[in-house]
Order: sequence, then C-alpha cells, then structure tokens
Amino acid sequence: MNPNEIDIPLSYKIRVPEKITKNTASIFFLHGYGSNMNDLFSLNQFFPEDWTIVSLQAPFGTGFGGWAWAELDFNNLRELPKPEQRLSSRNKIISSISTIINELHLDQSKVHMIGFSQGASFTLFCGVTYPKMFHGLGALCGYFDYKKVKDDVSPKNIKNLNIFVGSGVVDEVVPIHLGRMTERGLRKLGADPIYNEYNCGHTISNECLDDLLNWIKSIQ
Repeated sequence: MNPNEIDIPLSYKIRVPEKITKNTASIFFLHGYGSNMNDLFSLNQFFPEDWTIVSLQAPFGTGFGGWAWAELDFNNLRELPKPEQRLSSRNKIISSISTIINELHLDQSKVHMIGFSQGASFTLFCGVTYPKMFHGLGALCGYFDYKKVKDDVSPKNIKNLNIFVGSGVVDEVVPIHLGRMTERGLRKLGADPIYNEYNCGHTISNECLDDLLNWIKSIQ
C-alpha cells in the first residue's frame, strides 16, 4: 500500500516511518479556517521518527488556496451558518482516520489528533463523539460548544480521554473567554482536560508547543 494513495474522503499529506509495526503511533493534524494541509504538517519534525504523521485538508474551499471545516459567521463564532457542514466534516475526518489506520496497520491504541483554531474545534468534536478512537486530543486556540454534543456524549466514555487545551490570552480571533468556556464545557461533559493559557495571540507559541510535546510524551 502506497501511503500517499490511500482512498479517503479528504486530501492529506503524510509522513511514515521506514518500518511500520503493530506499535506504530500516529498523529492527525486539523488545520485552521482558510489554511490547508501544508500548515501544521511542518510540526512533524518535532515528533518521533517512528510515528506516522498525517495532515488532513478540510473539504470546503475559502479561496486563495484555503480550506474550511465549515463556513463561519465571523460576527458570531459560536454559531455556524450551515450546521450540516459540521456533521459532514466530522464524518469525513473519522472515515479518513479510520481508513488510514486500517490500511497502514497502525496501532489503534495510539491515535492522536491535534487541531488549531477551527481545527481545534473539530478535534474536540470528533474526539468526544468517537472517544474510543483516540488516545489523545490537542486543541489549540479554538472554541468548542459542549451544549451541541451533550446529549450524544457519555461521561464514562470520555473521562479517561487525554485532552490538552491551549489558549492565547490576547487571541484576536478566538477571544480568551471562549477558550475558558471550552475548558468548562469539557468538564461538564465529564472530561478532565489539561488547560493552559499563553501570553500570545492566535498562534502556537513556543511555550505552547513545548507543553504540547511534553504532554504527549507524558501520556505514552
């Protein structure tokens, strides 16, 4: 199986180790609104060479080479103009990850997902609704509304799910109060996330990246 030619619903970029074993861990990246699969893929250099790294590309074009997991209302980030896109993108993400894991025979107990901005929101949405698929979720500079999934999530299924949430105190895109609401919402669902705030804007600061990498090491 050519790892670059796996038939999944989303475009992707992948880095595989020289040898894949039954213990090969994986990380799937979800980029932010208006970006693409090349963005977070550059982080692959910080992860072990024997891990498989995959950056997925969102399905909805925003122009100028950018893509989105769902269209946004920038006057109200808490509501999506087309809520059906939320489900369709979630299903494509889950299908893509499941297929890659199965086709490459990766370790199903060591699957991680990391998202930035809108990708962070979808990372948490996918993770809490399919908790058995993931060992760890990293959500950076994003907002997640627990009320939209509370009827579909069982606290006992997500209480042991490893979750890292990082927010920028001076984030001009996703204000810090939305990051704090994300943490509170996850706890109301029954999760126990690691939550950190950073003195930065809408970006992954060096401190945040260091904390994220140390957290991933700590849960292995």
